[in-house]
Amino acid sequence: MPTPTTSFGETASPVSAETSPLSTAKSNGRDAFVIPIVHINVPEAVVNIGFWGALAGAAALGAVELPLAALIGAGVLVARHRHSR
Repeated sequence: MPTPTTSFGETASPVSAETSPLSTAKSNGRDAFVIPIVHINVPEAVVNIGFWGALAGAAALGAVELPLAALIGAGVLVARHRHSR
């Protein structure tokens, strides 16, 4: 039988996305991203090159149709432009 992790009268605080080790990579404010689980800082340029390379590779191999890849790329550019303001 599992034992409770809190004593009587205490309530367990919910795990938020910010503290969860399984959350997605987040910017740490210094032009780098922190990869969850392994907690490695990755420069923003490496993340950008990886994303655009994967999108181009998927379009070149036919996993994603070219119009859809262009739409995804345009959406990312618009989202980044609006977020930077």
